[in-house]
Amino acid sequence: MIAKTLKSKIYPALLAGTARQQLSFSGDLAELASEDVLDATLNALSLTGQALRFERPLPPANFAVEAIVGDKRPLIADSMRRPLLRLLKDRRPSDDLALALAWAFGRCKLRPHPFDLPKIDAFVRSHAEHLGLTAQHWAQQRDTAAHEPQGYFDADDLDETIWTKAPPARRARFIAERRRQDETAARTLVESVWEQETAETRVRLLAALETGLNTGDRTFLEGLAKDRAPRVRALAQRFLARISGHGGEHPALRACLERISRSTTGLLKKRPALTLELPATVKEHETKAWIRETFAEVGCEELAGALQLTETQLVEAAEKDAKLSLALALMATQDRHFDLLAQLTGGQLDGAWEQLSQCGAADLSMMSNEERLRWAGILIHPYKGNPPASYPAWSWLHRSLEGPAPELLIESVLRSPRWLSQLLEENKLGAEWMEMLVAVSPSTHWGRLRALIAPLDPELTRTALPLLDILDSMEKVGHHEQ
Repeated sequence: MIAKTLKSKIYPALLAGTARQQLSFSGDLAELASEDVLDATLNALSLTGQALRFERPLPPANFAVEAIVGDKRPLIADSMRRPLLRLLKDRRPSDDLALALAWAFGRCKLRPHPFDLPKIDAFVRSHAEHLGLTAQHWAQQRDTAAHEPQGYFDADDLDETIWTKAPPARRARFIAERRRQDETAARTLVESVWEQETAETRVRLLAALETGLNTGDRTFLEGLAKDRAPRVRALAQRFLARISGHGGEHPALRACLERISRSTTGLLKKRPALTLELPATVKEHETKAWIRETFAEVGCEELAGALQLTETQLVEAAEKDAKLSLALALMATQDRHFDLLAQLTGGQLDGAWEQLSQCGAADLSMMSNEERLRWAGILIHPYKGNPPASYPAWSWLHRSLEGPAPELLIESVLRSPRWLSQLLEENKLGAEWMEMLVAVSPSTHWGRLRALIAPLDPELTRTALPLLDILDSMEKVGHHEQ
């Protein structure tokens, strides 16, 4: 009771000042009234302080609860932390060296040390999905554009309950993988989230349904005729045309057919010959971009059917036309028609690797790792021991594969060191070339690659050798944990 009196009467008077509000001692405090005014005031102040010491504070209306991040990935080896910081601290997060490290973290199931995250902030925020749960949490906290929190998970942990929280590219791969297991279930998942997705995500998810396209998709595809995104409408129309077999309903296919001229060749045995005619407004330097844009929405099977040819005959008919052969190579890549791609690169399309790289980024997100390596092996094979000396072509291949290249490529470099020496003699060899060789090299060739580049000028290998050390350490730790 005395504590209640102190808080309700004495405490407010002490806060306001006793000159304004006189202290009133009554009830349980009546004994203080007989004391000197100054002593009574000091005693009241002391009693009030003691009472407040034992008062439980009111709970806040809202609690700021930090997300619990249970990151079970092993940390990168302590001995590699400093070299990693030296490589990444002042680097652009989008270069091939940073990508090689990010993909290695994901492949080996490792994570950077949490104390190092502030020092490599740009790298972490650009590649968080490969770096583990702690890095994802860090990136989200640092992302001022994030409007609402998301969950944290490794890409391999995706299932039907959390797949919508993944980045768009990973979500599309999940749907493609689910499509191979159960076509109807995958389409149902896409339909359940369709309305709240952005146009870019809708395009990716719809493209993922191409795996296992069937007549059961007709109702869903027909409902997309009024979708607000033109790319979605065009892709849905393409799929519908493929299901129904009526190529004339496919606008992109009609546009391609309008640019292809057909004739016959051969003296005794007549066979078709096809020629691609570019619009007069397309300049020479715009040719590859135009080919990519024009044929992006058309498949090999669709084009062959519209021309009343088999796919093999289609490739043979384009033998004398390099531009049409390039278009077919793009389409074969898109359709994962590797037999046709091998037929094209076997001599019909010279320098297919370099030519495809000049067409722009290759989206292989729907391919498995085995399919990507098979695709790359087909492009690499014609070069034998003399791979191209074009750094952009190598960078394009690395980014397309999102990891090491087939062993054949590095084997050709190791068996023919003259290729590297020639680059050096022509002053084309820089530190970025050494980084690229390490980035695309499979782990089985690291020892031989180190022996090849270690004797070179230290200025050339100042980043490549530390990168090789880090990747080697990560591979060993990741393999041990598995």
